[in-house]
Amino acid sequence: MRMTAVIDPAGTLELDLGGEKTTSPYLSVMDARRSVMSTATDLAAETSTATELHIEDPSGSRTILVQTDGAIVEQPAESEPTESGPVQPAEAIEPATSPITPEVPTVPEAAVEAAAPFATPVPVPFPSPVEVEAPVVPKTTASETVASSAVVPAKTVDPLTTRRTAMPSFVDRPDADSPAQVGVRGLLNQFGLKLAPSPVELEQRRDEKTVSQHWAGPRTITVLNPKGGAGKTPTVICLSAVFARLGGSGVLAWDNNNSLGSLGWRTFDAGHEATVVDLLEQTDYFMTAGARAGDLASYVHHQPSDQYDVLRSDDRSGAKKRHEVTGDEVHRLYTVAAKYYRLILMDSGNTERGDNWEAMIGHSDQVVIPVKSVDDAAEGASRVLSALRAGDEHAQSLADRAVVIVLGCTPSHGPAKLNELAESFRPFVKSVVTVPYDPSLIEGRIRFSSMLPQTRRAWLRAAAQIAEGL
Repeated sequence: MRMTAVIDPAGTLELDLGGEKTTSPYLSVMDARRSVMSTATDLAAETSTATELHIEDPSGSRTILVQTDGAIVEQPAESEPTESGPVQPAEAIEPATSPITPEVPTVPEAAVEAAAPFATPVPVPFPSPVEVEAPVVPKTTASETVASSAVVPAKTVDPLTTRRTAMPSFVDRPDADSPAQVGVRGLLNQFGLKLAPSPVELEQRRDEKTVSQHWAGPRTITVLNPKGGAGKTPTVICLSAVFARLGGSGVLAWDNNNSLGSLGWRTFDAGHEATVVDLLEQTDYFMTAGARAGDLASYVHHQPSDQYDVLRSDDRSGAKKRHEVTGDEVHRLYTVAAKYYRLILMDSGNTERGDNWEAMIGHSDQVVIPVKSVDDAAEGASRVLSALRAGDEHAQSLADRAVVIVLGCTPSHGPAKLNELAESFRPFVKSVVTVPYDPSLIEGRIRFSSMLPQTRRAWLRAAAQIAEGL
């Protein structure tokens, strides 16, 4: 049996059941969805035949199979159930645990165990005494008789002990107890169910929690690769967006490039053209007690949608000589940045020999090495790791804890190519994350929301790996 349901934003339901069409108004889209699911479940049970239900509503369209026992299976687009029944995908809901219209909610086993410490203790009954003929004994007093014939009561728990036991929290619940919000399970929960999140969703929640944390004191992430065009600037932008979106404001993307840095080109300006040169002239003021965080808006460029700030490198060209930041100036700028920002991400430029590069490494807590899926970018990454391992103890530690991000740079470079490069670096660094090709990263200004879902998920995974090292 096939049903087709169309729900408009006002909650009006148009139902086509085997060619018989009806129209019914509901108070909301949710009420209309519940009605459709109830009808499909009842129909499957009455006819002993699975009901294929196609729903179109303001959230999109999907096709599901309502089985005779109430189980729900997502159907691929434009597919028909086979005689032997559809193959349940990973997101399929087991009939024993997920009926569509449960009459009585079941109590999870874990909840029963959790409630056990608060149950009233039950005294254990003594066995019945065996009747025997009593021997003749001397007469005793009444008090002696009572004392000798009294039955010892069963031992019970002191009620004060139970009352003093810590009460459970009514709001602090583990992620696994929170209903699914995405995928097929999240979709079904919109119809009034409370299905648990899938392992994929739980993993994403763990990554989000890791990225959203704050640390005691500022942290600095440095993005390194001496090869131009290796993906340093997109990496700084995407990681800044992830950390700012999930962890709140206080994230600065700093272009520490003495060449013609492109961080300013690929992000949005704030209505002015200030660069590190302008901020260098005000570092003394910003370290005074009277300096205000809002005054920095004249020297950095806030990204409204992604919630982080950009400190541009000197991008003057032509007759004007570009200012090359020295190691001492890096220290001055860092002092200001660390006072006003909780997290600093630095674009390193294309050389590992300048004073500004060495000063930047000295302030780094974590190193990230981007590698586009081409051999010369991989060679640049290998050389910068060698340069770090040839440095002092701090630089060697950064190399050991480095995170490599392999970026797909053409549509033809699929997972096989990215994984091949990733395996080359995996033995030498803390972790390696692959990011698939995404046209929004190739040129122009980068906005995190413009990327494909799988790209955003990959950047979240990369940020979580980096946050673990902070």
